[in-house]
Amino acid sequence: MEWARKPLEIVIIGGSLTGLLCGVALKHAGHTVTIIEKDDNERQSHMAGVCLGLDAAVFLTHHDRHETVFCHSCTSIQAVTRDNGIKPFLKARREITNWDTFYFRLRSLFDGYSNSYYPALPKSINTDGCVAYKCRSEVSDISRATNGEGKMVLTILNHEIQQLSTKEADFVIGADGPNSVIRAKYAPSVHRQYAGYIAWRGLVPESEVSASTRKIFDHSVTVHMMDRHHCLMYIIPGQNGSLKPGNRFLNFLWYTNESTEALDEIMVDDLNGHRHQYIVPAGHVRKDIWDARLDRAKNLPLAAPFLEVILKIQQPFIQVITDFCSPRATFEDGQVLLAGDALSLCRPHTAFSCTQAAFHASLINNYINQQMSLTELEERMVRYSFLHWRQSIWWGEFYQRNKAVALLSGLCFWGYCGIDIIKSWWRGEERLFRGSSYIIKKHD
Repeated sequence: MEWARKPLEIVIIGGSLTGLLCGVALKHAGHTVTIIEKDDNERQSHMAGVCLGLDAAVFLTHHDRHETVFCHSCTSIQAVTRDNGIKPFLKARREITNWDTFYFRLRSLFDGYSNSYYPALPKSINTDGCVAYKCRSEVSDISRATNGEGKMVLTILNHEIQQLSTKEADFVIGADGPNSVIRAKYAPSVHRQYAGYIAWRGLVPESEVSASTRKIFDHSVTVHMMDRHHCLMYIIPGQNGSLKPGNRFLNFLWYTNESTEALDEIMVDDLNGHRHQYIVPAGHVRKDIWDARLDRAKNLPLAAPFLEVILKIQQPFIQVITDFCSPRATFEDGQVLLAGDALSLCRPHTAFSCTQAAFHASLINNYINQQMSLTELEERMVRYSFLHWRQSIWWGEFYQRNKAVALLSGLCFWGYCGIDIIKSWWRGEERLFRGSSYIIKKHD
């Protein structure tokens, strides 16, 4: 496809982090961008942690117009042993925020949305494109226009008035997450696969735990490894993105292997009896299920700092761990694109979802602005996502399976790393596999 005029009309399906990252970059490039979001104007979340890796840091140096710090810095990953000792696990810098803080930061950058997180909005620039964030709307179909103008046509249902409309676009970006309607249409054989384990999750204000426990988690992501299950803990910003000690939250996760039959009990909603597929939201976990989990924590017992925190969780939620990676990222001659978790869902152990989304957003921005070819876009997006998807599987098997399974998964991952090294060397380009250390800096 050849395109010379500007601004281009771009529709992004999905108004979560991936959609907003794409939207901010394309707005700053001067395009007209519409985000279609099926949920309410303010997306609801569990205030889960979000780790910003190298590619997210690079993205922010170019596109973040706020000056305030919004991440908590961790300098290492450490392990708590059964006798409550501390052992260094991995030296790596991680910048961690929470979903709400990052979402509202991106909303303020995209469509000037103001709320308690960001009451003061960044200055706009006269070269910015026109944007719109249309909530309570859902794309029901997508097809190529028949008028010969080379555009895509989306059929959109407005849930507020229960009315269908159509919209033309030069490009459509499927940023609608693991259950993407775009991927379902163009790559219907790619489905989420259950990894065999789930995460028991919750937040506790750090002011509610002992000083000794706060000190353990203050500057490190901390893991407690047991036989085929593990816990993870780290600090995230508190209400309204506060990073003040005492106002922050401890983010707790406990990964346990569960059969599909066990899920039929665990995933039942306490309020209405509905069997959830992927997440039981906070406030909906059955009391008997959570009480049994707390009894298990006491009987093991979990390491003392983790046990102290889990016993203080008031609103737990449960997440089923799934993964997939699509073999294709582009369709309709490059006018329909997948991004973020719609393209590849990594297991959470590498904390890579947001970083992947930022990398995809940067590549898509370069492609639409004719700084790379469609062939290069497709190859780089898929290779990048496949590498980090395989890494997340390896880490998951290391934590949750026996050593033989973990070894085979690790060898598979490192084999693909070798291919990445050879391809990158042959083409004279930077490797696509990323390390774990990074520092966020403002762009001069």
